[in-house]
Amino acid sequence: MTATIHPPDVEHDDGPQASTPVDQKRLSRSRFRPADIALVAATAGLAGLLPLGGPLKAILVITFVLLGPGAALATWVRVPRSARAAAIPTLGMAIVTIASITAMWSYRWEPTAILVLLCVASAGSSAVWYVRTGAWPDVRTWPVAAAHTCRAVITAPGLNPPTVIVAIALIIWAIALPTLPGTDASFYGLLASGSGRLLIPAILLTAIAFVWATVTRRLGAAVLAIGAAIVIARVTTWLGTEVPLYDWTYKHIGVVRYIVTHDLIQPNGTDIYAQWPAFFVTSAWFSEVTGLDPMTMAHVFAPFVHVVLAVIVYSAARVLGQTPRVALVAAFIAEVANWVGQDYFSPQAWTLLLAFGLLTLLLASRGAPQMAVLAIIPFAATVPTHQLTPFWLLGAATLLVFFRRIRPWWAVAAMIAIAGIYLVLNFDAVAPYGILSGGNPVENATSNITAAGVPAKEFTSLICRGLSAGVFATAAVAAIWAWRTGRRHVLTRVILAFSALCLLLGQSYGGEAIFRVYLYSLLGCSLLIAPAVVALLDGWRRGVLRSVGAVVATAGMCLASLAGLYSFVALWPLVSETRTQIDVMNSLVASSEPGTRIMMMTPGGMPSRTTADYAAFTLANPYFDYPLSYDLAESRFSFPTAEQLGFLDWRADQQEHPTIVAFSTQSERSIEYYGEYAPGSVDLFKEALSESPEWTLLYQNGDNAIFRHDAGTGPR
Repeated sequence: MTATIHPPDVEHDDGPQASTPVDQKRLSRSRFRPADIALVAATAGLAGLLPLGGPLKAILVITFVLLGPGAALATWVRVPRSARAAAIPTLGMAIVTIASITAMWSYRWEPTAILVLLCVASAGSSAVWYVRTGAWPDVRTWPVAAAHTCRAVITAPGLNPPTVIVAIALIIWAIALPTLPGTDASFYGLLASGSGRLLIPAILLTAIAFVWATVTRRLGAAVLAIGAAIVIARVTTWLGTEVPLYDWTYKHIGVVRYIVTHDLIQPNGTDIYAQWPAFFVTSAWFSEVTGLDPMTMAHVFAPFVHVVLAVIVYSAARVLGQTPRVALVAAFIAEVANWVGQDYFSPQAWTLLLAFGLLTLLLASRGAPQMAVLAIIPFAATVPTHQLTPFWLLGAATLLVFFRRIRPWWAVAAMIAIAGIYLVLNFDAVAPYGILSGGNPVENATSNITAAGVPAKEFTSLICRGLSAGVFATAAVAAIWAWRTGRRHVLTRVILAFSALCLLLGQSYGGEAIFRVYLYSLLGCSLLIAPAVVALLDGWRRGVLRSVGAVVATAGMCLASLAGLYSFVALWPLVSETRTQIDVMNSLVASSEPGTRIMMMTPGGMPSRTTADYAAFTLANPYFDYPLSYDLAESRFSFPTAEQLGFLDWRADQQEHPTIVAFSTQSERSIEYYGEYAPGSVDLFKEALSESPEWTLLYQNGDNAIFRHDAGTGPR
């Protein structure tokens, strides 16, 4: 069954002056109005307070967050239909973020009351609108309206070749999934290990199905393929693991647990998150109203991010006048080319959604200036959430204003004022990290990992760099093609794609700037590349030369999909944790006293900041969990010499509190992968601690081991 595309968007004003009550009643039988969405979402949010299971409560509350507040605003402010898919969830996430952090800062922290107040406000907005317009909802017509909403973009996928291929891809993924937890992955990552190899045909079939659906205009199947790409890449990080990926994820879990435990932001001096706490406070709010543990939230976070991301990219393309088919290609590219592991439970992932949604609002402001004013709301939410993202947004927005691509200009001026005031108020916290790290963009683009490492590291780096360079180069070529063929909004898309490169002129961001630049650029690059891909695919069977172009486009989509997935899961043996490791570290921290030093040769597998106790440890010793490599610096390549071991024992003996050294499988793999220490250094260090009478073995399970040195036990 072939998907049916409806006519282009026709702008409607949903405010009270938009039409007569008779017109509004007629519309209520054909589609949901923002007031209806806000009412249903508010009902879902209030239902989330019922004594239901945690997952069900979480679904109800997240439904409210994504639909309720944003739809309530869209009830009174005309939002172009093409922008609604991005505007409503973006505004909802921003309003909840602002409400949560405001309540915390004003010492009015009552999570349940915040939810009730937001739900009542959203439902009240709908009620007032119904009274003013006389267009009362007729719930009997809502099933018809729901069906109309589904048909507004595409019809159901139906049974067709692309749909069948997607189904086969998902079956292959499902076969691989049960044995993924605990996979002993090689240094070439998950795709080269065990059942993870099955993800290769799964993602390639998904890309083929998407291209086929695009060529044959089966947009329902194309949507299904985008969903499959998210499942194969990101649901795998949830269902294919015992606990969340990445050692650094647990630092964020610890912050949220502190807020949940104490109903306060962690004290100044613990970490920089105390000055940029909005994401953590919002997460704590969600955890408290749903009863969902922060670690469970972190585990399922990546799939949530990518579903919302795909919707926002699609909406941004529609705002720029692209067809639904081109918009879906843009969403697919943004998904499969996103190899940067920044979608974990983190402020940057949350602000990326807010940022892309904000830019979509700004893009819509040329025809609807009120969108730029609304964009101030998500910008205000990003400022206390993340240090870097607001300043990239300001750079891109300023360029768009300069070239008269958005209006009114004063909306961006208001954003500059908000960011400037917040930076001044928190300058002391950010100054030690450096406002500028140098004006050499080449050095700022250098990764923070410079060791040679194993051949697999070089291979993975080649794939990552090749994909990134390929995306930028393809976007540049697509921009030239769009300009020469007279396409619309070329300069706008170029600004979105390449403005983030300006960050490299002044900041390395701890060696991560190049990753952030690529991530920020994905929206613009996808919007540039998608029309060119569709144009090439439309040349299929229209002459030899044009057919070759279609083959090249198909091959490019498949290679980008495979390279993106490979790069995303390449570090699987280094970043995949186990529940046993987390439980052991939780017990260790709980049984230790603040001031204890907990170190590893290099981080990985045994995180120490998973609970609310981390704040007390940090206040007692800001460097309590810094790795041994921090102390050794360049001398780590000769470690462990007798002199170095003697110095370690002496310093541990001088401390007022114990010193703990932890070893893990992931840490040992990381050392070998990146070549941070000389070969055999881990075994030599373990042997030295085992033979020393000053060190006690507390725990051992395979490569995982924990040694303790009590203060004052060594020779004086």
